[in-house]
Amino acid sequence: MSDRKNNNKNNKNFSKMLFSKLTNYDKDGKGVKKRKISDKERYSLKSFFIVYKNQFWNLIILNLIYMLMLSPVICGLLSYSGVFGTRVLSPSNIFYAPVYGIHLCYPTPATSNLVGIFGAQSTIIAGNNFMSVLNIIALTTFLTFGLANAGMTYILRAYTRSDYAYLWHDFFKTIKKNFFGSMALGFIDLIVIILLGYSTYYYYVAPGFQNTVMFLIMFSMCVVYFMTRFYLYILLITFKLSPFKLVKNAFILALLGIKRNFMAVLGIGVLMLIYVVIFMFSVPFGITLPFFFLMSNGAFISCFAAYPNVKKYMIDPYYAEHPEKDKDELKIEEEPIFIDRG
Repeated sequence: MSDRKNNNKNNKNFSKMLFSKLTNYDKDGKGVKKRKISDKERYSLKSFFIVYKNQFWNLIILNLIYMLMLSPVICGLLSYSGVFGTRVLSPSNIFYAPVYGIHLCYPTPATSNLVGIFGAQSTIIAGNNFMSVLNIIALTTFLTFGLANAGMTYILRAYTRSDYAYLWHDFFKTIKKNFFGSMALGFIDLIVIILLGYSTYYYYVAPGFQNTVMFLIMFSMCVVYFMTRFYLYILLITFKLSPFKLVKNAFILALLGIKRNFMAVLGIGVLMLIYVVIFMFSVPFGITLPFFFLMSNGAFISCFAAYPNVKKYMIDPYYAEHPEKDKDELKIEEEPIFIDRG
């Protein structure tokens, strides 16, 4: 028994000595090796949902700031709705004017009857001075559209890169830094959107085989420009480019990154489908949804899909040829070498 106790005691002393050597707190340990995350992992679908979950409430605040910049649109909607219009009685049939003109020139019992038929009156909404003021305020959207997109894109780019961003400060700092460029880009961007949208709708409702072909062409142009827009404002806030090279590179990246762009279009389509369903079941909630949810979420999908392509084809080659440059720099002062290859 005594021998067994001695052996147990010796084993305990050896264990204590070994533990003390292994846990020498006076020496620096190797630490935990940090595994480098590849761009494929950082910008994967799984990472998208992780970032989206972490930034969900910030996206809602960002949406509110964005819609605050586009608040003149509300004036245009109010004017279009006719809420503040002057209601008057007037003939509603479009044939009344020519029939009445014929009756004035060649009055007959037949024309008199036609005037009575086509002259049936109904209440219409006429414009007034207040509606004119609303329309003028609504036109300022052409000035604020690009500013709002530039500010929101900077915040979304930071979220995509897993960087921290101060919502109000960085939003308006980006606008100040890119004021004239973003305003000009937004003005042109909004005009192109209106022209493409109107042309597509016109050929869609117009009958005939030729108009059907034109509709398909215009619809294809809308899809291409929709994907090109993923890159316009990212390139604007990241590089100093001429307007021509800005659009040129955005178009090239829209083609090079077709896989991620298609997934973004699909995601935005699903988001819009959900919005339509919500709008059908609850119109008041559907009307308010764009003001705090829809815009920033759709823009985040497009930014998360587009930025990895910008990094792969423009940012990484630039820093590979300029290793002395700071990779945390927010604005690349020189044109990337990629631009002259296109």
